[in-house]
Amino acid sequence: MNSNDMVKAALEYGFTNAKVIESKELVFDPELRVYCEENTCGNYGRNHACPPDCGTQAEMKERTMKYKKALILQTVQPVDSVMDSAQTKAARKAHNLLTGDFMDYLKKQGVDGLRVMAGPCSFCEVCGRITDEPCRFPDKLASCLSAYCIDAGAMAETCGMPYWCGNEEVPFFSIYFL
Repeated sequence: MNSNDMVKAALEYGFTNAKVIESKELVFDPELRVYCEENTCGNYGRNHACPPDCGTQAEMKERTMKYKKALILQTVQPVDSVMDSAQTKAARKAHNLLTGDFMDYLKKQGVDGLRVMAGPCSFCEVCGRITDEPCRFPDKLASCLSAYCIDAGAMAETCGMPYWCGNEEVPFFSIYFL
């Protein structure tokens, strides 16, 4: 499956925008790891895909640079207000479910890659990290853009995708490194 076919399939699957770029076009900003370390989402040290368990900033960047291309996937979803955390969490969950399904589809088509999601991995109701167990789904484990220190704003600009959509729409991004 070539890049154009993947983009076409992503749009047909339900993504608002999709584009394949060179991995080296992504901007990595180590300062973004602060969002993880501040633990505003509550998953720091409590999720196999989150810091500190997922790896250092350098290790995360090195992991992505083994791949030449990156399929950028975006959904833009309506909300009453981007400040309504329940609605934005529901929109992020819908984005990640769509992303996971689509990446499973690509894998069945012979396109294997590295998954990066919007927000913490949430395939399990309770992560094995909390119960001191190994990851139950290592083939689906996906860290978020912040854990990788990927600048989503710069990525959106590179791809010609909206980063800020106003108060009543929320954009989410995921990446499938190829």
